[in-house]
Amino acid sequence: MAKVEMSKIELLAPIEQSKEIFDFLQFSSVIDLSDSEDNGDIYKLSTSQTVSQFEKNLSISRSSLAVLDKYSPENKGLLSSFSGREEMPISEYLKKTEEMNKILNECYDINSFEKAISKSDADIARHRAMLDRLRPWLSLDIPMQFEKTVHTSAFIGNLPGEYSHDRLQKAFSEKLEGEDRFDFKLIASSQERSYVFVICHKECEEQVYKALRALGFAHPGDPTKHPPRVRYERLEKEIKSLELQKAKALKEIEDRASLRGDIEFLCDYFTIRKDKYDALSKLALSKRVFIINGYIATREADKLVKKLESKWTVAVSISTLSEDDEPPILLDNNTFSAPMESITEMYALPTKEDVDPSSAMSFFYYFFFGLMLSDAGYGIIMVLAAMLAKRFMKLESSMKKTLNMFLFCGISTIFWGVMFGGFFGDIIPVIAREFFNTEIPTASLALWFEPLADPMRLLMYSFLFGIVHLFAGLGVRFAMLWKSGKKLDAFLDVVPVYMLVTGAAPICAAIISKGIPEWTTSAGKYLAIIGLISVVLTAGRSSKNIFGKLGGGLFGLYNIGSGYLGDILSYSRLLALGLCTGVIASVVNLLGTIPQSTPVKAVVLVIAFIVGHTVNIAINLIGTYVHTNRLQYVEFFSKFYEGGGKAFSPLTANTKYFKLMEEK
Repeated sequence: MAKVEMSKIELLAPIEQSKEIFDFLQFSSVIDLSDSEDNGDIYKLSTSQTVSQFEKNLSISRSSLAVLDKYSPENKGLLSSFSGREEMPISEYLKKTEEMNKILNECYDINSFEKAISKSDADIARHRAMLDRLRPWLSLDIPMQFEKTVHTSAFIGNLPGEYSHDRLQKAFSEKLEGEDRFDFKLIASSQERSYVFVICHKECEEQVYKALRALGFAHPGDPTKHPPRVRYERLEKEIKSLELQKAKALKEIEDRASLRGDIEFLCDYFTIRKDKYDALSKLALSKRVFIINGYIATREADKLVKKLESKWTVAVSISTLSEDDEPPILLDNNTFSAPMESITEMYALPTKEDVDPSSAMSFFYYFFFGLMLSDAGYGIIMVLAAMLAKRFMKLESSMKKTLNMFLFCGISTIFWGVMFGGFFGDIIPVIAREFFNTEIPTASLALWFEPLADPMRLLMYSFLFGIVHLFAGLGVRFAMLWKSGKKLDAFLDVVPVYMLVTGAAPICAAIISKGIPEWTTSAGKYLAIIGLISVVLTAGRSSKNIFGKLGGGLFGLYNIGSGYLGDILSYSRLLALGLCTGVIASVVNLLGTIPQSTPVKAVVLVIAFIVGHTVNIAINLIGTYVHTNRLQYVEFFSKFYEGGGKAFSPLTANTKYFKLMEEK
């Protein structure tokens, strides 16, 4: 179906029914609301304050969920991330909303316990740092703030470097020559610092202090009022108390781990409410009625109108689009092309003038993906993984489309693997040679030919496939111009390019390969000349004078020549990635056959096979995906596609954890 046809919808209803109708529309997910304008007696709601409150509650809910994930993580399976949301009937959702305040209070508690843990951790870290600073002073049996008595002065602090008692005695003697009215005690010493207590008569206080400063003396940063051991023991008790508080808060959080589902529901609930009040600001209201304007898929319009009219007093108008309307874009394709919708959306959605490129590129996407991966073994793994996931896992529609993409890509990979004889690289010939003394030529496994033995042949076909791909894009452009009534433009913009490129292709191929028949180059020469003349005569047709037309024609010829040459050469990546997969796979198999002993070789080959091919398929899947996308975006889309459309974003219950289902 490609782009879904859109219609405009306008709904009027009594304001008393606004809540019920709006909730119904949100759960129906079919209307993309348009912003209404104030007009006389018609006004709009200001919902920013309410939205801010819901955002605050949502933030609190998400924070508490993050706390549970941090301190009491949920045990999930390896593939749980691929599973869909838990289904919940709307009636159960409405019933559960009555518990919201209670659950929100629990979220506040969880967050407060997390803050208590963080505060305890910070206090414990600070106390432990203080213990580290006090540890060297534990043998000091006086307060660290002690400074003097009636007749003496004292200095307690540290010196840089490691001192012994004799070395410190010598250092003091050098600084205090002839002075013997002082004494000191070396409390502790390490490579970085030495801790000392110095006492002297008050008469020589200044000389002693100068000597200490000359040695780099520094007072303690936080001297104690009591002997260091007293404070040390008190800090140890405080650390134990803080650890108990932390353990208690952690236990409180763990006891609330059972509320995870309720908190997830709370996150969805506040998301729905926030989105609803965001949307309410787009409505137009009067004293008695409210008005909704927006876009709806034409196929959904009649069904929605019937439901509305059967339940409420409403007036609904469905109208076709005018030329000035810019409707939102919704894509809908068959199973084969639907996986390409996400590829298109990553680039840009089509405008109302564009065609949906998803269908046009789907065959080429799978074709090129398989050609670049080109190993039947890897393709079988992709197909089996996709089929098993679809069969046994509960998947969202977007994940189903992604799995379908890899399913079709896997089928294409199997096809090209069979054509090129790639089955986990050359594992079949390796096993036959190493364990059964039988030689199986790799080329004999290929239904067509072996790329590693004849890379130039694959290069030529890569260019050929690229030309077909580019011509398909031009064909779409031809159809778009023809459909819009520009039939002459369709012919003159596309057909000369077909002739020029088709004619030049065999001539260029003959330069690279010797196997090109002479009659094709002769025919190509004349066809290229006709195309060249046509481009020169028609590319500048929009200019009003003869020189402008000629200049435009020559410029158009230059663009076609340089542009298409670069585009076609870009398809050499089909060869490069195809060979890359096969070469790495063969190297992995070769590494497994290094041991001489047959039993050891078997074990090593199995290990190398599992690890090496797992890494190879992972790396090459990423590379193949990226380069296949690039061929669509740069080479294919540039021939006909503009993009820039706005996505269809209906008012919906945009939930993350629960999928709301309407009872039948």
